[in-house]
Amino acid sequence: MKTAQSIPQNLLVLAKRLNPYASFPNKPGAGTIISSYFIGDISQGDIYFLATAKSHDDRLYLIHHIVADPLIDAVPNILLQSSYLFMTWDKTGKILEWAAGQPK
Repeated sequence: MKTAQSIPQNLLVLAKRLNPYASFPNKPGAGTIISSYFIGDISQGDIYFLATAKSHDDRLYLIHHIVADPLIDAVPNILLQSSYLFMTWDKTGKILEWAAGQPK
């Protein structure tokens, strides 16, 4: 299992550049997503979903998940089409659960 600390350094630098006000959490939490993106690491062959979450304590956290190949076709469409995303994460910032809201 990879943690925030084991995400390749080049991707961490890029993620921090996309949202310099977000930090990695040091405790489990939950919140709404204000921005998200997929970043690939060609050298490792991994694709990461990174998101900036606004927690209930009004802080911005950078959370992540390694995307598995079977989900690459379905998940991005759901995430990009949803007007509301809510996620929970562990103390390393790894996404544990998520819910998407879409208008009918």
